[in-house]
Amino acid sequence: MNIALIVAAGESKRMTGKVPKVLLPIFGKPILYYTLANFYDHPDVDRIVIVVSKKVKKKISQMVKENFPGDTKKIRLVLGGKSRSESVMNGFAYIKKYLRPKKKDILIVHNGVNPLVTFDEIRKCIKSAKGKGACIVAHSVKDTLKEVKKKKVVKTHKREKYVNAQTPQAFQFDVFGKALIKVGQEYLELTDEACLVEKAGFKVTHIRAADENFKITTKKDYDHARHLMGDLPDNYLLGIGQDSHAVSGKKGLVLGGVRFADDYKLEANSDGDVLLHALCNGLLQAIGEKSLGTFANDLCLKKKIKDSKKYLNVALRKVKRKGYMLNNLGVMIECKRPKIDKVSQKIKESLSKLTGLSEARIGITATSGEKLTSFGKGKGIQCFCIVSLKKV
Repeated sequence: MNIALIVAAGESKRMTGKVPKVLLPIFGKPILYYTLANFYDHPDVDRIVIVVSKKVKKKISQMVKENFPGDTKKIRLVLGGKSRSESVMNGFAYIKKYLRPKKKDILIVHNGVNPLVTFDEIRKCIKSAKGKGACIVAHSVKDTLKEVKKKKVVKTHKREKYVNAQTPQAFQFDVFGKALIKVGQEYLELTDEACLVEKAGFKVTHIRAADENFKITTKKDYDHARHLMGDLPDNYLLGIGQDSHAVSGKKGLVLGGVRFADDYKLEANSDGDVLLHALCNGLLQAIGEKSLGTFANDLCLKKKIKDSKKYLNVALRKVKRKGYMLNNLGVMIECKRPKIDKVSQKIKESLSKLTGLSEARIGITATSGEKLTSFGKGKGIQCFCIVSLKKV
């Protein structure tokens, strides 16, 4: 039997904010959810014990019920202690008393805030511990390692001899139990479980940790984890806008604020600038506003304002009032004419002036759709705009 002991009782002293680290959200779910899922779904892990603080036990219990229903026997919650070592001892005592592991069964200790642990790390760590008694995952030291004393460098060490320890750390139960007895209260001063086992005289092997597997300790670590997992930072918004118009019989197309005298204009009450209309919708969606028509119709029909650049100015002001600014813009156009790649630079220059973005942050691509749609056949133009906004 292989039992994972997830340590999630820390007080998050090095992290700013009132929410404990294990409950900080990534994609709307707490960090601990992702950590737990990696062990819950792993075929080599039979049971999971989560060591939690009294402060968060109720919330974590609810999270477990909502996300891992129907298998309450596999996951158990245990109250931790004042330190990491006490929490691990509480979890070990619970496992020993209620799950009754055999001597050669494997205990896998893992930080609740290491959500990016891989299946391969867990598998290899368990396998090595079964054969050797104890195993940890660790990162190679990449930088030159200096020993200092009183702000002076006294020695340079060969970094090849050193590693940075991470979790999971796996141990045979009898090895870990004997180490606890032999080391006793000194365990409270140690920084991880490998230290305990080493101090007791047992050998600990190691395997290479995945680059993405790290402990979230600071706000910077949290932001990095969110980035690696694809979550957006709190000061970042995305929006997508779309618009399409049919071609009229009159010439004088307006696209992205640029007039093309030889191409047919689009049917609309305004100047029919399908690109600026799509851009407005993207901006408005990103900040949680309603569609362009909620104010453009009034400007166009009642105030006779036909210039779509005026509509864009309104959308940009709304973005600014929300405390954001445009970060980059992606444009996708489907049409037969004009040939967008030939005129995209002109459009890009116009958009840069209208939005304040540098041309490097504006991308314009196009397709004819192999003439499978009315747009590709030349009967109209369709445009999609994706925008990203950042907090000012």
